[in-house]
Amino acid sequence: MAIRLPVEIDGSRGEGGGQVLRTALALALIARRKLRIRNIRANRRKPGLQPQHLACVIAAARLCNGRASGPGGAQLSFGSTELEFVPGDSTVRVLDVDIGTAGSTSLLLQTVLLPALLADAPVRIVVTGGTHNPLAPPFEFLERVVAHHLRAMGATLSLTLERHGMMPRGGGRVVVETTPSRLTPIEVVDAGPVIAARATAIIASLPRHVGERELAVARERLTSPAPACELRDVGAIGPHNVFMAEVELASGARELVTAQGERGYPAEDVADDAFDALDDFVAAGVPVGAHLADQLVLPLALAGGGRFRTLPLSLHATTNIDTIREFLDVPIRWEPTAGGVEVQIG
Repeated sequence: MAIRLPVEIDGSRGEGGGQVLRTALALALIARRKLRIRNIRANRRKPGLQPQHLACVIAAARLCNGRASGPGGAQLSFGSTELEFVPGDSTVRVLDVDIGTAGSTSLLLQTVLLPALLADAPVRIVVTGGTHNPLAPPFEFLERVVAHHLRAMGATLSLTLERHGMMPRGGGRVVVETTPSRLTPIEVVDAGPVIAARATAIIASLPRHVGERELAVARERLTSPAPACELRDVGAIGPHNVFMAEVELASGARELVTAQGERGYPAEDVADDAFDALDDFVAAGVPVGAHLADQLVLPLALAGGGRFRTLPLSLHATTNIDTIREFLDVPIRWEPTAGGVEVQIG
């Protein structure tokens, strides 16, 4: 029998951030391949493993009864820039991970969700941490956008937000339940007009008028169709404010954008920021936004094919594609098209 050599990844290449780590761990789990990564997050202000990234490694090891260590078998810790990951040969039925900070639960789930879906038994995943973080997709993006497309590919899963976790405290709780699934290719190439819209203002330890002013902007900016508006007061876990604007297109495609409130920044401007980004997406005439594009490539590669139209690929996306190519022998290419690029897989 041929010996499968470890996959060696240089974490400094391309975008050089945490996505390299998350994608490589997910694929090592799925392929049951030993993984070595050096220069982890080398291009970040604080290189190496931070609490959120260390939690991803711990979650991956627990999911498959595997092990992870630093050079020479040393224990991993905050700031570690090298690791070796050795997957086990089984998958646990329940995975419970506490990030310990307000680190993103959605980003941690990028590591373990697809391996859980492709396992041979149901898996229940419970993650504690931040649910609506700056520079990370909120829970709603995962549940209403990413999972929507995974279900179209044949995935069976449920996602529940049991408790919000906001900056700086965290403490949110997300529960994901998966059933063994076989992913099949899909095509997401048509956009079409907006047929439904939603605006959500989340406030934590802030006056209600902050969210009310944001929703007033939503009603002014989008009148046809009128958005479904929700003001969500999540109690004394802030202070923090998050505003989300989302649309569903006639083709069934979806997009959700987020703006974070800041001290001294008017609520109206927060909502305008979100709607400016949403307007740019709709005007481009593509069905897949930039953040969804990052997350669609891997499941489509695992399905063996598919295609989608999106905005011009970011360095983040192309780095993710390079990482996938280290594990999977599936062609991934893209070419310019109206409003952006068409990505073809398989």
